Amino acid sequence: MERGAKQLVLIVLGAMLFGLVVIALRPEYRAAAAAMWRGRMEDSPVWTSNKDYYPGIRWTTGGARED
Repeated sequence: MERGAKQLVLIVLGAMLFGLVVIALRPEYRAAAAAMWRGRMEDSPVWTSNKDYYPGIRWTTGGARED
């Protein structure tokens, strides 16, 4: 059991490291992370692209609601 727990911890740490590398290399993800840190998700490029891609849905900071 101890070996499995150690492997799981290594997998999670590897995933976190990979996520940090992606955030460091991609400006869209850096801006999204910065917007999350500031608590202003509506400023995130991911939020903006989703809002433009789904025009039939009214987006709010609390989630999406269909019109």
